[in-house]
Amino acid sequence: MADDGAHNPGAPAPHLRDLIQARLTRRAVLGAAAAAPLLSLIDTAAEAALPVGAPPTFASVAATKADTVTVPDGYEVRTLIGWGDALFDGMAPFNPDTLTRAEQEKRFGQNNDMLALFPAQYAFPWPRNQKRHLLCSNHEYVEPALMFPSVAAPDAFTAEQGAAMYAAMGLGVVQVEMTDDGAWRIVREATPGSGLNRRVTPFTPVRIEGPAANHPWIAAAAAHMNAAEPGTPAGEIACGTFANCAGGVTPWGTYLSAEENINYYFSNSNPQSDVLKAALADGAYEKDAKSYGYSAKAPRTVPAAPAQYDLAKNPTGPALYAWTIELDPYDPTWTPRKRTALGRRKAECATTALTKDGRVAVYSGDDEANEFVYKFVTRRRFNPAYRTANRDLLNEGVLHVARLEEDGTGAWIPVTLTAANRAARAKGYAPLFRDNGDLMIRAREAARLLGATPMDRPEDVEAVLDDNWRGLGPVLVVCTKNTTDEPARPGNPRRVDPERPDANPGNATGHILRIDEANNDCGARRFKWDVFAIGGDPASETGVVQGQGGTRYLVSTKLGDRETTSGARFACPDNICFDTSLNVWITTDGNDQVFADSNDCVLVTPLASTGPRPMKRFLVGPVGSEICGPMLSPDETAFFCAIQHPGDADTDGVGIRTLRWRRGEKPPSTFPDGGWPRSAVVYVTKKDGGKVGS
Repeated sequence: MADDGAHNPGAPAPHLRDLIQARLTRRAVLGAAAAAPLLSLIDTAAEAALPVGAPPTFASVAATKADTVTVPDGYEVRTLIGWGDALFDGMAPFNPDTLTRAEQEKRFGQNNDMLALFPAQYAFPWPRNQKRHLLCSNHEYVEPALMFPSVAAPDAFTAEQGAAMYAAMGLGVVQVEMTDDGAWRIVREATPGSGLNRRVTPFTPVRIEGPAANHPWIAAAAAHMNAAEPGTPAGEIACGTFANCAGGVTPWGTYLSAEENINYYFSNSNPQSDVLKAALADGAYEKDAKSYGYSAKAPRTVPAAPAQYDLAKNPTGPALYAWTIELDPYDPTWTPRKRTALGRRKAECATTALTKDGRVAVYSGDDEANEFVYKFVTRRRFNPAYRTANRDLLNEGVLHVARLEEDGTGAWIPVTLTAANRAARAKGYAPLFRDNGDLMIRAREAARLLGATPMDRPEDVEAVLDDNWRGLGPVLVVCTKNTTDEPARPGNPRRVDPERPDANPGNATGHILRIDEANNDCGARRFKWDVFAIGGDPASETGVVQGQGGTRYLVSTKLGDRETTSGARFACPDNICFDTSLNVWITTDGNDQVFADSNDCVLVTPLASTGPRPMKRFLVGPVGSEICGPMLSPDETAFFCAIQHPGDADTDGVGIRTLRWRRGEKPPSTFPDGGWPRSAVVYVTKKDGGKVGS
C-alpha cells in the first residue's frame, strides 16, 4: 500500500461480514487448518510475552430483571455519586423539579458514560498508591421524561428547564478518596472556583484548535453561540460540549471525551429560513446534514432547546460538535480544547497508547452502523518530564482509517488531502475537500472514499499497554451491533436464519474484533485481525431466542463451526477495560432487548485463552439501564461503572416516554435510593478487601 493512502480508491470496501466469511471459506478449503485456534494469525511469541495473570475466580451471577445492581457472592456494591449530587458545600438536597441551569452547573450531570481516575498528585508513570484522585466523567445525554417529575408532557417544559437539561450534559471533575476501610467518597469543595471540582456544560467557553479551527462553518456558528453567552473571552467559543460518549486519558494527565450523537440537540423551527437555505446551497453542508442526521430540511422540535441550537438561526451549529475534547483536570484555568486534527465523526472513544518511538496513537470508533475505526498518530513525541508541554500534541499528526483485507491482514490508510481528493475525482464525487480543515470536518466522507471497511457500530477501542503506556500490539475493537437491512451476499458470515435462509439477519448481538499491530507497535501502518468473541448464547441448542416484544434473534456464538465463547450469554458489547492480569471487562448496551430475562450487565473474560472465551457475568444493572465506563481503581480493589438511564424502559421494553407521557405512569426504576431514578457511578468491592475478580 502506498503511504499516501491511495489504495485502489475506486474499489468498494468489503463489509466486515464478507471478510470474515472469506476467511472461513479458505479455512474450510484448507481442511485441517479450519481446526486452528481462532487467533491463528497472531504472533504466538508476542502473545506469550504479554503480562497475563490469573483469570477471574468469582462465580458468575444469574441473569435478572431486578431493579438493583447485582454482584457475586462475597462482593458488595455502593453508590459513589449520582445525578444532582452537589459538588460544593452548603448546597440544598437535590430536587429535580426545582432544577435550574445555575444549580445544575454545580451538580453532577445526568447519564454519565466514560469514567477516569487521575492520581491527585501527577507523576509518570502514574502512581498506584495514592488515596485521593480526580474522577472525570462525561454526561452523554438527557432524557426529558426522566428530568422533571412534575412535567407530564413533551410541550410543557419551560425555557429555564430547557437550559437546565442542556447543563446536565457535558463533563465533570470531582475529587474522590479511598478511606482506610476501603470505601470511596466524594470530596466537596467550599465554592465553585475554590478548587478542582467543576462542570463543563454546553455553555462553557472552549477553544477549537487544529486544522479546522478557522473553517467558515465554525466561524459562523461561533458568532451565534457567543452572542447567546455575553462575556465569552476572545478566541473562545461558548459551545462547551455535549453528546459525550466514551473517551480516554492521556499519559500527560488529561481527559479526552468524544462527542457522538450531536443531532439530537438541534431543533429546526423554520426549514425555509434564509440562512438555512443559504447553508443548504453548499453541497458539502447538505451531505453533512444527511451524514450526521440533523434535520436541515424538515421541522424538528427539541423540548425547550436554547435558541442557539435552532438550525433555522444557526445552521452550521453542528460543525462545533462531533469532535474530541481535551480537559485538564489538574488546571481549571486551562480552557478545554476541541482537537480537530483527530477528525470529526460520531466518535465513541479516544484511547491512547505510546508508539515504540514515543509518539501518541489515539484510537477511536465511529458509533454508527457501517462507519469506521480510526487511529491518529501525533507528529511529536510525548515528553514525560514536562507534563503541560504535551497538551498541544494532539494538534499535529496524521489521521488514519482502518481497512481490513480478506487474508486477515489490514492497513491504516492515511487520511490526507491529496489522497482524499484523488479518490473523489476517481469517483466523480463533489465537492472536493478545500483544505485540511475541510478534510477533517468531513472526515467521514474522506474515509469512505479512501476505501475504509464499514463496521458493525464500532464503539470502544482499547489497546493493551505496559506500565509506561507503551502499546504492546493487541487492540480490541468493540462492535455493538448492526441491524441495518443490507442485501444478502454469498458467504455472508451473519448467522443463517433457517426460516428465512435468503434474508440478511444482520448482527443483532454484536462482536469484539482483535487487531494486532505490526511489530507490536501502535504506530504501525499494518496489522492482523481476527474475531475475539461473538455476542449470543453458547448454550443455545436452536440458536434462536425470543427477545423483548417477541422479536426473533439469532444468538449462535459460532464463527463457522467454531465456538467463540462459553459460559454466560450476552449481547451488544459496548465498553471494555483491562485489568493487570489482562482480563477483559465488558459492559453491554442492549442485552435486555435480545435476552428478555436479563438487564444490561458486565462480563469478564481473559484476553489470552485457548478454545472458546470463557465468559463470566460479574454484574447486572437495574431496570432500563445501560452499563458504561468500566474501570478499576489503581490497586484493583474496586471496580467502577456508570449506571446510565435507569428506568428508561420497563421490563417489557416499553420506553419511558410512552410510560410517562402517554400512560401517565411512574418510571419503572427507583434506583439508586428508592425515589426518582438517577444515573449514578457505583463501585464494587470484595468483602475481604482483596482484588476484584480474584
